[in-house]
Amino acid sequence: MRSPSPLLLAVFAGLLALLGAVPAARAVVPAPSAAPSTNGAASVPLASRSLPSPMNATNTCASCHATLTDTKLRTPAKEYAHSAHRDDRIGCVGCHHGDPRDPTVGAHAKSMGFEPHPTHVEVPQICGGCHSDAAFIRRLNGRLPVGQAALFTLSLHGKLTAAGDGVAPDCSTCHGKHDIQPPSSPLSPVNRTNVAKLCSGCHADKQKMAGYDIRTDQFEKWKKSVHGQAFAAGNPNAPTCTSCHGAHASTPPDAASVAHACGRCHETEMQLFEQSPHSQGFRRRGLAACVACHSNHDVARASAIMVGTGPDATCMKCHNNDEKPRRVADEISNLLRGARERAADARAAVARATTAGLRVSGAPYSLDQVATAETKVRSVVHTLDPARVQAVVSDIESAADETQRLVQSAERNRRLERRGYYAALGLGALLLLALSLKAMDLDRRRRQGGS
Repeated sequence: MRSPSPLLLAVFAGLLALLGAVPAARAVVPAPSAAPSTNGAASVPLASRSLPSPMNATNTCASCHATLTDTKLRTPAKEYAHSAHRDDRIGCVGCHHGDPRDPTVGAHAKSMGFEPHPTHVEVPQICGGCHSDAAFIRRLNGRLPVGQAALFTLSLHGKLTAAGDGVAPDCSTCHGKHDIQPPSSPLSPVNRTNVAKLCSGCHADKQKMAGYDIRTDQFEKWKKSVHGQAFAAGNPNAPTCTSCHGAHASTPPDAASVAHACGRCHETEMQLFEQSPHSQGFRRRGLAACVACHSNHDVARASAIMVGTGPDATCMKCHNNDEKPRRVADEISNLLRGARERAADARAAVARATTAGLRVSGAPYSLDQVATAETKVRSVVHTLDPARVQAVVSDIESAADETQRLVQSAERNRRLERRGYYAALGLGALLLLALSLKAMDLDRRRRQGGS
């Protein structure tokens, strides 16, 4: 084998020397840059950083703190190991800065921007430094939205936090600190199943809410409402706090926006309400659509008694002394009452037939039509137009009448079947009697012949 030439060895040695001169890749934490102030508050540094490759990521912070005997210092490392931020490319330095390569207390050097306890005002800026960076987030988890920090800044929570209000929530108040879990995890405080409990932790606390003139009974009202009961029953479409108020943009809906919050689920009702005389009237008076009749947190199940001139009717909250509205309310109430009675009679007829062991062919379908029309009429009521209500009520009555016809037909067939059965039974009895008489006659003749 020929030995390598001196020239080739020299080139190879030069390459090795060149590679050795290149510093190891590491997480880069540049000097903090000032974030523009949007509400007059002092500017807060943003925690912007680049993303190293997984092969070169180093995080001695967690490995060192996990060995410490002081519980206060060891717990963050233990929680971090199971958090959504456990990727070493994010690391402890993502929030606290410092030097993630140094296994000594030198990692806490102030020259590296080390911050052991970010302030309440700084937390949203630190979180937003990564979560508002589309390029950074895309490389870690492209499914995460990147507008949360901007929405939080516009929210009442964000404005109070930026103003230095220590009671107002920042990101860590809701998401946690070192033990952050993805919202999809049942362990996360912001998981859909836990949100109401999270919000009520502050909003049901009279001491915390004392300085804001905010009621503290919303959570209890919501639990008793049709929304809260559906949520407790496991309905995936039932709204919780963030469904109406938003998550990061948490702001109390005003009169102009509450209908659109309700309309995200009740789209048909909102569109029909816009066609009613209430729509313009509410706008002129600054009333919140939906809330005026249904309330907000203590939404009751819609019922026929809401419409009419009775003592419990919602209409009488505003129109107790108005002649035309009272007349319209009475007309619609009578239509609904008649439809409700016809539907109840149809269901009772099917139940009676079923109890009697009678199978009514076609009845389930016609009752489905009744139920569909009933759902539709509850929506059409929002137009406050008796003619439109009458059209849907006619559908209920037609389906109910068809149900009654099917039951009557089945009962008539049962009667005919029974008559045929009794006739056959009678014929059978007569035949049996004739056979018995014939047998007796034959037996008598046999005895006479034998003698």
